[in-house]
Amino acid sequence: MLTPADAAIVRRDQAVPGLALVLDDDALTSRLRTARPELGLVSARATYVRYKPGTSCLVAYRFDLGDREALAFAKAYRQGGRAKVAKAQGKGGAAVVTLGDLVTLARVGGDRDLPAAAALDQPQRHRRLLRRLLPEASECWGAVPRCLRYKPERRWVGMVEHEGEPVALVKAYRRDDLARAHAGLRFAGTISPAAPRLLGVSRRLAALASSWVPGETLSDLLARPGASVATLGVAGEALAALHAGPPSGLPVAMAEDDAVALTSAADHLCALSPHLVATVTALVASLGPRLAAGAPEASRPRHGDFSPDQVVLGRAGPALLDFDNAEFGDPAADLGQFVASLLAAGLTSDAGAGVPAASWPTDFLTGYESAGGMAGADRIADHTAAALVRLAVEPFRTRAPDWPAQTEALLEHASVLMARTAR
Repeated sequence: MLTPADAAIVRRDQAVPGLALVLDDDALTSRLRTARPELGLVSARATYVRYKPGTSCLVAYRFDLGDREALAFAKAYRQGGRAKVAKAQGKGGAAVVTLGDLVTLARVGGDRDLPAAAALDQPQRHRRLLRRLLPEASECWGAVPRCLRYKPERRWVGMVEHEGEPVALVKAYRRDDLARAHAGLRFAGTISPAAPRLLGVSRRLAALASSWVPGETLSDLLARPGASVATLGVAGEALAALHAGPPSGLPVAMAEDDAVALTSAADHLCALSPHLVATVTALVASLGPRLAAGAPEASRPRHGDFSPDQVVLGRAGPALLDFDNAEFGDPAADLGQFVASLLAAGLTSDAGAGVPAASWPTDFLTGYESAGGMAGADRIADHTAAALVRLAVEPFRTRAPDWPAQTEALLEHASVLMARTAR
């Protein structure tokens, strides 16, 4: 059943007739049971949404088929989009079915934007792909990669195991994204021996493999009662080492790119929650020019998507993960993204062991500075606020039941931060 907030979006966007179907787990389950009774569908749970108002809405689903689970995605097209529906069917073949109302449903193998998807979805093709990606690990060629994360039409991430132990990470990309991810992984190898190593690449299928990094993510460690503050300092030190690395081969991020990302998120928020237009507009008016002005003299290699999820602590020490968005730009963006991620995850609400929650961002920044990292406080504040605006879209995307309240809370954090900076 649609939540009141989702129902309001459906009422406002009459250009996408299948919007109500793809956003409603129960409705999609009922429709699919009628269209494909042989699947034995027990339930369907939405896990991720990518919505383009007036154009389309893609929803990733996890299906319970009784004896197993399956990944798929539903996509609703705008009025007049029958040609796109036909194109999706033509390229996806039997892996794509139509559910009416200009809605398609596809298995992973029907994801025409990920060339490696068909190989990942068909057991008989796993071996050929893994021979290419893991040329020095013949013992793994017969393995079946286990999906860890899947964003339809964007990226598939899976783990390869041998004798019950993880040995490699396999990623499938859009063709246009492979070169950047490849460059980022090569860069990772220059900053730390604990970083993931490139094991193999398939340019034809737009996929690559990297070594598995053992350990626990910082986000998991911080979520535990009594988490050690020292782990935050270690994360800051690791980021400082990244920022000091050689930028060779990385794409250059212009300051205008950061401002454009802010504006894009703001447009999305205004479509989702029209009552927040004034708040969002004020934030963009304040932040946009400051981000666009940039700090070109401070440009360094940067991670591009830095958060506690991207830091692993293991026996070999701290390691950073996921260099798909690594680039050359303002390092304050990484710092702001990390602090905003702490706030968004609610990790600073209960630090445990008597450690005041407010100190966690400071502990992270202290570790960064102690390792030689440099970034102005105002720039960090600007990028933290901008990251909060971008992250305010995520509760809707990840199908949080109370996404309107979470969105408002994140925007309130951003507004308070900007008010402090303006004093």
